[in-house]
Amino acid sequence: MIKVINVISDTNIGGAGTVLLTTLYNIDRSKFEVKVVLPEKSALIPKIDALGFECIPTKGGADRSLDLHAVKEFIRIFKTEKPDIVHTHAAFSARLAAFLCGVRVRIYTRHSTFAPRPILTRFPFKQLCGFINNTLSTAMIAVSESAKQNMTDVGINPKKIQVIINGAEPLREVDANEASKLRKKLEIKDTDFVAGMSARLDEVKGHIYLIEAARILCQRGTDNFKVLIIGTGPLEQQLKDKVRDYGLESCIIFPGFVHDVAPYVQIMDIIVNCSFGTEATSMALIEAMSLAKPAIATDYGGNAQIIENGKNGYIIPQKSASNLAEAISKLMASPSKRLEMSKVAYSKYICRLTGKIMTGKVEKLYEDGYLSRCKK
Repeated sequence: MIKVINVISDTNIGGAGTVLLTTLYNIDRSKFEVKVVLPEKSALIPKIDALGFECIPTKGGADRSLDLHAVKEFIRIFKTEKPDIVHTHAAFSARLAAFLCGVRVRIYTRHSTFAPRPILTRFPFKQLCGFINNTLSTAMIAVSESAKQNMTDVGINPKKIQVIINGAEPLREVDANEASKLRKKLEIKDTDFVAGMSARLDEVKGHIYLIEAARILCQRGTDNFKVLIIGTGPLEQQLKDKVRDYGLESCIIFPGFVHDVAPYVQIMDIIVNCSFGTEATSMALIEAMSLAKPAIATDYGGNAQIIENGKNGYIIPQKSASNLAEAISKLMASPSKRLEMSKVAYSKYICRLTGKIMTGKVEKLYEDGYLSRCKK
């Protein structure tokens, strides 16, 4: 049995937490004994408990990658637990502690995409950053090619990085009656075309471009068009004010945060992703593909590894409401194209993007690391 400790610093359930939960759900418990170290107030704890894994709560390190007080906690935990593998999701403090404790296999996952500070890509800071990361981790996971590029830009050895695209559990099937009730609740007619976006209402998610695209379409006289913007966040009131200023209240609907997105995704004709910062691989896109939804997504991060332009959706430039409006208009005008894209989307999900496929690649990385470093 290979002993693995996963460490995550998030207190909320974001992309990294969702990926961790998916991995735990699918991991082979006959091969791996897994425990999770995380902040004592993390929203992940009840979900991990429900999956039957032990949580080890910490007082330090909450929502902070580097916390020197947390390093001491992590050292104490690792010395007590004696893991074969420590797998960190951000949590630089835990990487440092695992190195200091002599843990043989230290894996780090980069869950986001963002250009490094220019100074870190130049001598001598690139070499220093590369040395630190290459020393602290024996292997690294990038969840997209763009995330890998960000890592190599600051001197990380590309041979240490494996790209493992996120996988997701399928959204539950929603019957026609449930979907009809939701449409009625949201005042969406059966003949309406629905474009949806599910993401935290944050600037880098680009919701404003979907609102601007809806304005363009409405100004052209497009009928029977609705937009669902699912989620909450710091930009919520600002986005609602913009919708009101544009007079789009009857077109754009804000359901807020929803615990079960499946029925909302089910009533969408397309899923939209307008990100232009931090997101490496969109879990919302992958989940929508499990319900055979075509997508329109920006060319940011790992979107182009999920969406093949013209096959299961369209890839558009970042921050372009006009390109988004054109893509939506194309799909509105061609039900046959949408049906074709739906089939490809579901096929891509089944063949490449399930939680089981992702977890299998992580398990192989665990096994290879264990055999090469712990069995010498």
